[in-house]
Amino acid sequence: MPRRLPVTTENQWFQRAEVLKRNRQKRWHHRQFFVEGVRSINRLRVDRRWQVEALLYTPERRLSGWARDVLAEIPAPLHLELSAPLMDKLSDKEDASEVIALVKMPDLDVSAIPRREDALVLVLDRPGNLGNLGSILRSADAFGAHGVVLTGHSVDVFDPAVIRASAGAFFSMPVASLPATAALDAWLTRFEQEVPGLRIVGTSAKAPREIGECALGGPVVLCFGNEATGLSQWLKGRCHALAGIPMQGVASSLNLACAVTVVLYETRRQRQVPGDG
Repeated sequence: MPRRLPVTTENQWFQRAEVLKRNRQKRWHHRQFFVEGVRSINRLRVDRRWQVEALLYTPERRLSGWARDVLAEIPAPLHLELSAPLMDKLSDKEDASEVIALVKMPDLDVSAIPRREDALVLVLDRPGNLGNLGSILRSADAFGAHGVVLTGHSVDVFDPAVIRASAGAFFSMPVASLPATAALDAWLTRFEQEVPGLRIVGTSAKAPREIGECALGGPVVLCFGNEATGLSQWLKGRCHALAGIPMQGVASSLNLACAVTVVLYETRRQRQVPGDG
């Protein structure tokens, strides 16, 4: 049985949840992150790899059948029973969430990225926008990617805005972090050695070829640069090929999440069996 604690003031429990929501350093210090939203909470119900350390709700409002099921099914050791005003203050939603979870933060170890013969892995070089990162996780999940690697100084993948934008895909997509160039290079080298035919393809608005002209049907690592500055010069040089997305109109480039989705769609198109569907 979970331990139930009433929270009627902004005590240490409320402050813990509030700081996990807004402060990256505190999230990493406590090794916990803040989760709200039906899709994300539902992933926690079915995927027990995630260790939920506390569930927050208010007993002052009648809970839906869904919320009661969540409280019964997710094996959290602690239930924090907030007053309604505190729950409203903590939730980002117009109608306050019925249940919020505090979840143990896993390591972002590169061993989580599988080295498959049909590998489809994304490398995001210094992504700087929370919503973009969440949307990329959503697209990666939708198009069958096997993992996402963050490199350089990236926004925090455990930020609630990332999790919310991923529409639940955050909990399904393996994510690793390799901030240092040397570590990324060593990982790519091992990947090339262990997966024959692996191609590393980068994207650039000034690339000499279009993405549809690149061979993406085999194992591939797709590299995407920062929203403002693009791929680093080092990573461009590490790629086997660079490709761009053909565009018309006045904009010189797409939003990063849109660009990733376009490239993933083209990769999926090339991998489909002729006549399939």
